[in-house]
Amino acid sequence: MTSPNVALEAHLTQFQMDFTTFLKCRSKEMVIGGCMILTILGCIINNDPKHILEIVGRVLNDMVSEGIIEEESVDYFNIPMYSPNEKEIREVIEDDGSFWLHKLEVYEIAWDAGFSEAKGKTSNNTNINDDDDIDKHRRGEFVCGYMRAVMEPILTKQFGESVMDDLFQRFTQKVIESIANEHWQHVNLIVSLTKK
Repeated sequence: MTSPNVALEAHLTQFQMDFTTFLKCRSKEMVIGGCMILTILGCIINNDPKHILEIVGRVLNDMVSEGIIEEESVDYFNIPMYSPNEKEIREVIEDDGSFWLHKLEVYEIAWDAGFSEAKGKTSNNTNINDDDDIDKHRRGEFVCGYMRAVMEPILTKQFGESVMDDLFQRFTQKVIESIANEHWQHVNLIVSLTKK
């Protein structure tokens, strides 16, 4: 589900315009010397397929191949999200010129944010014997929970309510596999600025 270069460039251009507008608006609201700290969902390298939405794409493709949803509905489904890298954030701040950049740090955070819970049954009462499997399943359910809260209304609009439980059960399973095998993480950029 990675984007072609032309789409990536269009999203970068839109991000640059939007972030510049954001900085200009905040600059008008703030006093000289006022501070602002931002947390931005970002990336290390652009067009990196190691994004949690890649897992959603894998599930949708599986459901198309099994005839559960129409291929055309997936083809027309797009989430125009751009995750900037450190260099892109820095360039927009410097080009805008409204703020001094004090600090820009990159943090990688596990999808489950270090989630842990006492061992036992999973929330859907699935019996899993191995403690490590229980932990992976719980971590997968935790990730699925926050993704479902964010994504279900968007996915329901495109694919219908009737497939949501199946979609998110599949998503949970793919997250469990990814946590175990691929070590993907969210990337947060923390930016500290002072108004000039």
